[in-house]
Amino acid sequence: MAIVLATGCQTVRTPEEDIAKRNIPREFTKVSMPDYVVEPPDIIVVEVLEALPGRPITGERLVKPDGKISLGFYGEVYVAGLTTTEIKEKIILHLREYITDEVLGLVSVDIKTGEAKTIPPAESNRVFVDITSFNSKVYYVQGDVGVPGRLPITGNETVLDAINYAGGLIPTASHNNIRLVRPAPPGACCEQLLPVNYAAIVNAGDSTTNYQLMPGDRLVVYRDPIVRTTVFLDRIAAPFNSVLNSMLQYAFTARSVKAIGVSINGTNTSTGTTTGGGAANGVTTPATSLNIGGGAR
Repeated sequence: MAIVLATGCQTVRTPEEDIAKRNIPREFTKVSMPDYVVEPPDIIVVEVLEALPGRPITGERLVKPDGKISLGFYGEVYVAGLTTTEIKEKIILHLREYITDEVLGLVSVDIKTGEAKTIPPAESNRVFVDITSFNSKVYYVQGDVGVPGRLPITGNETVLDAINYAGGLIPTASHNNIRLVRPAPPGACCEQLLPVNYAAIVNAGDSTTNYQLMPGDRLVVYRDPIVRTTVFLDRIAAPFNSVLNSMLQYAFTARSVKAIGVSINGTNTSTGTTTGGGAANGVTTPATSLNIGGGAR
């Protein structure tokens, strides 16, 4: 069993006191992101100077779910998983079917010698590619925050930024139980579970656990234990409360029906008096004799 635990992929639970000794990017020690890889639904801008007359190539292009961008008359180019430099090269090679190398900036003539010089596509000054909307790289904020969900990452966000962007902690949140879950890259081991000391970040300005967010991070704000216990007990008591309420409603209804002289079966009950022919039924109705203006006869 010990061998399995030693060799298996286990979640890395980093104690807070050890975090300050590690080179984990945080508020004042941020790192630059690697070259941005375009994926759906990023938006890039493509501009080609002096394209075919009446067929300009300029403006923003959405990276569609299939990973392609549309160049209108010039067709489509697959750009998912590429950097802007790689996209530029691929677009130029694609446009060589429609536009000459001179227009694409792949040929330069030396003024002194008059010799033509070949220029690599990546160094062309006639085609421009850039990213205008970074939509594919995101992080997630879950749990007891104002607006949980996914947010785009620009490379500068920290844990405190994420909580503020998500609307802050709600009253049921546990300030002492916040975790940053960092998935492992594909094929690597293992994911990290980093504790967040929210009170130290806000009240003491301690940046030890105010980590810089990376694409794919999950910031989880757990619920306060007292609130969780209350909700758990409410769920257990809910069926019993429903049965008790039904019994009380039935008892109240039965008493109300009896109070108005109608039985539960819907038949009339006898009041002990008759409206007519009482003697025939063996029941006498007391009569009241009134003597108006006269004495005893």
